Amino acid sequence: MGGNTEVDLSALRAVGDHVTEAADTIAQLHWPALPADQLRGSAVSGVAATDLIAAKLTDVIGNMRAWAVAARMTADAIEGADGRSADRFPPR
Repeated sequence: MGGNTEVDLSALRAVGDHVTEAADTIAQLHWPALPADQLRGSAVSGVAATDLIAAKLTDVIGNMRAWAVAARMTADAIEGADGRSADRFPPR
């Protein structure tokens, strides 16, 4: 099961940046709220859809940002390990 694995660290960091930008864009979205006082007595007056969407998006945004940080940390760790170990393995 041996083999070489190559990771494009620049691409990994770029994807992390794009995911962060996407999370920031989503975070700036504002969902319209149902005017409960104007809908009093209607079937939708008690629907908390916007609250549910906002809560879910908060989770999604947090997960996206965490993934982006993990991607950058991984790239940094691989780069550091490669730099520290490069002299231990002769070039092929």
